[in-house]
Amino acid sequence: MKLARSHPTVHSLKRWLFGAVAALAVVGSMVAGDVSADPATDALARLNELSRTAEQTTEAMHSAQLDLDAKLAAQQAAEDRKAADQAALESASAELSKYQGVVDKVAATMYMGGRADGLTVILTADSPQQLIDQLSVERAMGTEMADQMQAFQKANERAVVATRASTASVEAARSAAEQAAAVRAELQSKQSELQRRIAAVQAQYEALTPDQRTALADPGPPPPPLPVTPAPADSAIIAMPGQPPVESAVPPAAPSGEGTAVVQAALSRVGSPYSWGATGPNAFDCSGLIKWAFLQNGKSLPRSSQALAQGGQPVAVSDLQPGDIVTFYSDVSHAGIYIGDGMMVHASTYGTPVKVAPIGNAPIHNARRY
Repeated sequence: MKLARSHPTVHSLKRWLFGAVAALAVVGSMVAGDVSADPATDALARLNELSRTAEQTTEAMHSAQLDLDAKLAAQQAAEDRKAADQAALESASAELSKYQGVVDKVAATMYMGGRADGLTVILTADSPQQLIDQLSVERAMGTEMADQMQAFQKANERAVVATRASTASVEAARSAAEQAAAVRAELQSKQSELQRRIAAVQAQYEALTPDQRTALADPGPPPPPLPVTPAPADSAIIAMPGQPPVESAVPPAAPSGEGTAVVQAALSRVGSPYSWGATGPNAFDCSGLIKWAFLQNGKSLPRSSQALAQGGQPVAVSDLQPGDIVTFYSDVSHAGIYIGDGMMVHASTYGTPVKVAPIGNAPIHNARRY
């Protein structure tokens, strides 16, 4: 009986021991996982995460600056319209005041007895010549009065229009000033945020090993030489035997010639350090490199990746040509210059110089041709 009673206790003990062993195995695997984690790898991943966030803030700040510039231009235009409308209102009011005095005198004269009519002139004239003179004066006075009244009416209409325009322009100027102030505040906030993010990135960079910093600073192998694009043949001449020279049927060079020149300019900066807000010639952020490269070829492009994604002409990724702009991520916070063969040149992130990389390294948003 005792053995029968103790049998379940033995089984319970076995189950408890099995569970304890299993739990120890799980804990052991967790500990082993923690031990196998590479702190240096985590530091690099954290740096990449912080750098991406800082780049997002940088490009958003560039877009806010472009927005502020547009708002300030609109504010200035509104202020100019306001000044012009107020000047027009003052002129119309002065003119109206001048004619108002004439109209008041006419009204007073008519109230006090008015001018003589034609019959009175005939009855009171001493001679035919006097009659003719008096009638002429009456007609002249009537014409002059009619002109004055017409001028008064037009001046009044101009004053009404100028008043409405001035009221509208004052409101437009006020609204433009408020919008500019709001965008300026947003820009200042983003600038402060960027400074905090830059400090975090730099602190995380200090946590990297020397080998990791060296790897980040490697610009990679030199880019392949670009094909030489023939110069435009707008005025090429073909001389056929026995015939006068005729213009060549060769079409003008494609825009890829300009694109190649832009790529060559950008590739000349490979190895230059990344710096937030920099536009060269010795340091760049992503849109700063693009702006600099195009400026070397006489084109001024927008100063943010978001603005770059909206300008130019849309291009399918399958139709990319050297010099096209490729933008990345859903928030369009990065951009590079396509150089051919699925590669781009770009300023990527802090600690990494301008370098050549595949366009497939990040999700593509769109491509534009300028």
